[in-house]
Amino acid sequence: MCVHFALALSAKNTVKGAMSLYKMGPKIYRAGYILAGPAVDLPSGLRYEKFPGGKYVRFVLTGPYFQLPEASNHAWALVADKKIQLRDDYSIENYANDPDKTPEDKLITEIMFPIA
Repeated sequence: MCVHFALALSAKNTVKGAMSLYKMGPKIYRAGYILAGPAVDLPSGLRYEKFPGGKYVRFVLTGPYFQLPEASNHAWALVADKKIQLRDDYSIENYANDPDKTPEDKLITEIMFPIA
């Protein structure tokens, strides 16, 4: 995500983290920040949306972000193998710690799929 947006957003909002939301069909990708409360004076180019929540199956990757494609593919394979029913909603990559403050091998990414 863009450092410019993060700095502008954090001027009037408490940024708690970052996440990506995506759907496989049709392919949709959205990147965003997790805020402590409703957004105040958003910078141009950003919009606020309250996350509705729900039940998710979660997989955790500890390590560098370049491992995400392989980890995500493995998680998708496990979901298919276990025949876990998913609902039509966004899957999530939640970046649980700050890459600017965390060693690469200690980065935690939660890969989550919406359970039906």
